[in-house]
Amino acid sequence: MRARRRFLGFVVRVGLLGFVLAAGVLGAAGCAHEEYFVGTTIPRTEQNRKIIETIEQYRQRLLARNIEGLLVLASDKYFEDSGTPRSDDDYGYDGLKQVLANQLKRVKSMRYEIEYRTINVTGAEPTKRAEVEVFLDGSFELAAEAGDRYRRVNDYHHFVLEQKGDEWKFLSGM
Repeated sequence: MRARRRFLGFVVRVGLLGFVLAAGVLGAAGCAHEEYFVGTTIPRTEQNRKIIETIEQYRQRLLARNIEGLLVLASDKYFEDSGTPRSDDDYGYDGLKQVLANQLKRVKSMRYEIEYRTINVTGAEPTKRAEVEVFLDGSFELAAEAGDRYRRVNDYHHFVLEQKGDEWKFLSGM
């Protein structure tokens, strides 16, 4: 009888230990781990999804050379400083129309890939702003008077967007 009680006590302890271990494993598996967009460390949130979708629309419309479609994605506050210390090459929304029309009409072929690095959203509704760092990998064949030219782009780039209602619009970087 004593041996049987010890055996039952052992079974109960092992069963209790098994239950505790199983509960711990199930509890750990049930913890919400943050999901990321494939190939990035950018959290998969609804807000980040909308930002990436907006930039992907930009990429698709650029490849299609859809100027009107690109302008729809730009904020009326769009401003580009062209990355130079001079101010004579800076432009706003109206200048963006001219730049797109002049540059895209020269493009004969284009490849344009975007690798997302970081998304940083600041501000609160209704003035949210997103800064998106990407790595661009592209190539362009441009028509020129002295013969066609081929250009490659492999560099980090910075897009700035603002939230307008449920949409995101480009403030700079197009």
